[in-house]
Amino acid sequence: MKGTMEGEASPELKLEGDIPARYVMPQQDRPSAAAGVAPIPVIDLGRLSRPDADGGAVEEEAKLRWALETWGFFMITNHGIEASLMDAMMNASKEFFGQPTEEKQKYNNIIDGKRFRLEGYRSELLQSEGQTLDWSCRLSLQVEPEGERSFHLWPKYPKSLRGCATSVRVKNQDNKRLYHASPRKSSRAR
Repeated sequence: MKGTMEGEASPELKLEGDIPARYVMPQQDRPSAAAGVAPIPVIDLGRLSRPDADGGAVEEEAKLRWALETWGFFMITNHGIEASLMDAMMNASKEFFGQPTEEKQKYNNIIDGKRFRLEGYRSELLQSEGQTLDWSCRLSLQVEPEGERSFHLWPKYPKSLRGCATSVRVKNQDNKRLYHASPRKSSRAR
């Protein structure tokens, strides 16, 4: 991929894989692979929602608490969301982010160039001219609570995005009901 290592990237993003120079971190600033990074905590939602005959739910709960206190985030497995739904959501996301910048900017989360709102599209904020940017564009949409969704901020394309997000929301509600119906409520009330 041209420009990824030497910092001589094209100034504009091309679909062929060129990386703009402002996204290429200077060699001396890159983290060392030898430094090692601990793996992201993985939480098994199935273990959290089962009766705790084998102690697995208590162990998983402790792991969840540790992940929240030390990392602030975690990866969930055994959540029951079908691979086909995850694939559909991923494809809808790729369709949205594959659009021209002008289309995505219609859903920008900066209002009148001054005020920021949580929902909407954004790319990395430029703090200074010489800043190396993280390659991150985001589309933040509130899906819960249902009555507080702002559909006017949701992209019209791809059409499948709204349906996928709604299906994921429904599945997450099912997971919450299952988790809260579990007989282990006393330790969760902390």
